[in-house]
Amino acid sequence: MASFIGQIPEEVDALATDFDAKAGDIDTLISALSSKLGSTTWVGSDRTRFEGDWNSTLTTSLRNVAGSLRDAAVLARGNAQQQRDASA
Repeated sequence: MASFIGQIPEEVDALATDFDAKAGDIDTLISALSSKLGSTTWVGSDRTRFEGDWNSTLTTSLRNVAGSLRDAAVLARGNAQQQRDASA
């Protein structure tokens, strides 16, 4: 059985596109949840504390995940291009 070393660049490009799309989904999720939170009828110290956490720690963590997905997309596209260059 022959072993395969390398990649199919088009598959890696598709993976990168998925990474970018999922990062966009996270951005959309942050926006939707922020809007929902802003429209809730919830008053008091619990809301204040939760909203503070949401607007700082929680959204920052989600944005970091989205950024990491975008970074992975860039890396994957670069690897796909390197494969194309090596195969040329």
